[in-house]
Amino acid sequence: MTKFQLAFGVHNHQPVGNFESVFEEAHKNAYLPFLRLLEKHEGVSISLHQSGILWEWQRTHQPEFFELVRRLIASGRVELMTGGFYEPILVAVPERDALGQIAMLTDYLGEQFNSRPTGLWLTERIWEPHLPKLLAAAGVTYLPIDDTHFIYSGFEEDQLTGPFVTESEGHAIVLLPIQKRLRYLVPFGTVDEVMAHLRAQAERSPSGMAVYADDGEKFGSWPNTHKHCYVDGWLDSLFEALEENSDWLEVIPLSRAAGRKPVGRAYLPSASYEEMLHWSLPPEAFVRYEEFEKWLKAQKRWDRYGRFVRGGHWRAFLAKYEDANLMHKKMLRVSRRLEEFERRLPDRRDETASVRDRLYTSQCNCPYWHGVFGGLYLSHIRQAVFSSMIAAERGLRQLLGEKGVSAEVYDFDADGCAEVLVANDGYTAVFRPGSGGMLLDFSLNEFDFALTDTLTRRREGYHLKLTGAVTQAAGGKTTSIHEQVLAKEDGLEQYLVEDWYLKRCFIDHFFSRDTTIESFNSGRYDEEGDFILEAYEHSWHRREGRLSMWRDGHLWRPEGIIPVRVEKHFDFEPGSDRVVVTYRLASGDGREAEVNFAVENNFNFLAGHASDRYHVIDNRRPADSYLDSIGRHDSARVLAMVDDYRGLAVAVGSERPAEIWHLPIFTVSLSEGGFEKVYQGTTIVHLYRVRLAAQPVQIRFSLIAGARDKVLEQAFVVPAVSD
Repeated sequence: MTKFQLAFGVHNHQPVGNFESVFEEAHKNAYLPFLRLLEKHEGVSISLHQSGILWEWQRTHQPEFFELVRRLIASGRVELMTGGFYEPILVAVPERDALGQIAMLTDYLGEQFNSRPTGLWLTERIWEPHLPKLLAAAGVTYLPIDDTHFIYSGFEEDQLTGPFVTESEGHAIVLLPIQKRLRYLVPFGTVDEVMAHLRAQAERSPSGMAVYADDGEKFGSWPNTHKHCYVDGWLDSLFEALEENSDWLEVIPLSRAAGRKPVGRAYLPSASYEEMLHWSLPPEAFVRYEEFEKWLKAQKRWDRYGRFVRGGHWRAFLAKYEDANLMHKKMLRVSRRLEEFERRLPDRRDETASVRDRLYTSQCNCPYWHGVFGGLYLSHIRQAVFSSMIAAERGLRQLLGEKGVSAEVYDFDADGCAEVLVANDGYTAVFRPGSGGMLLDFSLNEFDFALTDTLTRRREGYHLKLTGAVTQAAGGKTTSIHEQVLAKEDGLEQYLVEDWYLKRCFIDHFFSRDTTIESFNSGRYDEEGDFILEAYEHSWHRREGRLSMWRDGHLWRPEGIIPVRVEKHFDFEPGSDRVVVTYRLASGDGREAEVNFAVENNFNFLAGHASDRYHVIDNRRPADSYLDSIGRHDSARVLAMVDDYRGLAVAVGSERPAEIWHLPIFTVSLSEGGFEKVYQGTTIVHLYRVRLAAQPVQIRFSLIAGARDKVLEQAFVVPAVSD
């Protein structure tokens, strides 16, 4: 008798850089109990995918888990799936790296479990039509993918009763349509609802198939799910129900589903799961999409017309979040440099193994986007990815024997304008003349640390829900994270500040007379100048190791427009941890004007309220020195941020006394547990009240960063440079 088949797959993953406690909690509450329970139910066989990151953590910290997996493989209860080792978005990395990452995980599973899977878990199910050729080259023959991809193509749900074939340039692979309805029922519906859903399909198509494949964290790691799945017995009851209905239902791994006769051929559009496409939209479109979806459902027209309503696509995150784009383009630079090295020196390819591993690590997808999960908003995840790419580039510099100060001028961030990249052994600095002449990136090469990894505060479409959020789940009901509106603390509305420029370094302000630290902190202040977003001209003086930028702009005042020229010169020295920055300000037409000129810098040591991270002002530690404190210091010269945990420090000082402000950058974002406030770095402002005239006013800064003791020893002296 032919039975209806349920193909069951589970995907487990933890990001590079996640806290040890999160790995431990997820393993204890989700990954381990799931497989232990599965072992008791002989009538259930599944496919299991885990990222290489997670496999390696378990091999080191929970080796008995490997023995459990081996037993389940030997009994035919578990089959493994491959993917990118460090869980990259395959379409976001160079094809060479995508193939390398898949081969890395496939080889790893072969070594550890004597298994070489041909099924692939597609990261975040992000599909683009060219992928079949790449996947076929990687030895992949099938993969599960959302039914919404098919629905967008015009398929009806009742047509998705088996595998489909797709191809690119004749390279064919099998697609298994994952049912969205099952993703939401498991484990958030009742077991009876799950079985009724399967029974209804079996009655329509007795020899048909349903595919379930989703995140394993739903079985114990998401809020309230451990109690729901194991203490209250939901998952045990599901497995029992599946076995009790074995007269008409068979639970199989995904490879058996892929081996069925194809239902037909399908060509899918660029897509991901429905929520991802929604998240990728800009804030205004995000809200309008949500409103239209609710309207269609209220009119009872969603089932008929919902397929024609979709959001954006994954690559849109690189336009939505400039911070993510900078991370992505830095990664691409490292990949390109590695490829060039191996092409020019193929006999030295064996020397690049560690560089390649660090590059692959930096391609972990999690900090490159944001949805209900923290993603981009989690600074420790971003920093781990930055650290890996800095380590990879440092390794390349060593292999290439690069010494001294070097500079490149090219379109680093793919915005149509050239950036200037300056590097020595101590740091790599990326400047954007086309937008305020700001310093975009300052990476400490010796310490593999991205000092300027701050996050610009933005309006998110979901911020409108914050006023209705509650601080704990009502009634203890277990619901999907896509349905919860929770807050981890009260009063988060006060932190909803929107920045209109990127929070990086050497940002040139001309504040209005009434600007205060309080108004600046709230984002509600007036800017008189046009020097933050507009272009500076620039030139690189190789012999002197100097980058010069200048702009002839204006001050916009009620009494009229005042032309102003701003020059800033950055002097670099081989082997030095210091950059000397010289500003020259002058009135463009000779008229005198009193101005409030300020230079803003933003740095991040990750923990805002930790006792081992603090401010030092003019060689003195103030009473409230936390990095998330707000402070104003009159007639000061140098502010240092110190990180005792890493043994690092950064200091910005000037030879001219200033009013120095320091303010924390807090964002409000959604995570699995609800709305949360996240420290994203500290803003430092040097404010000068100066009189502009035809003769330039000069202000000289010193930026020094690196080993704590060395920085604190040298920070409070601003050296002279030749003009």
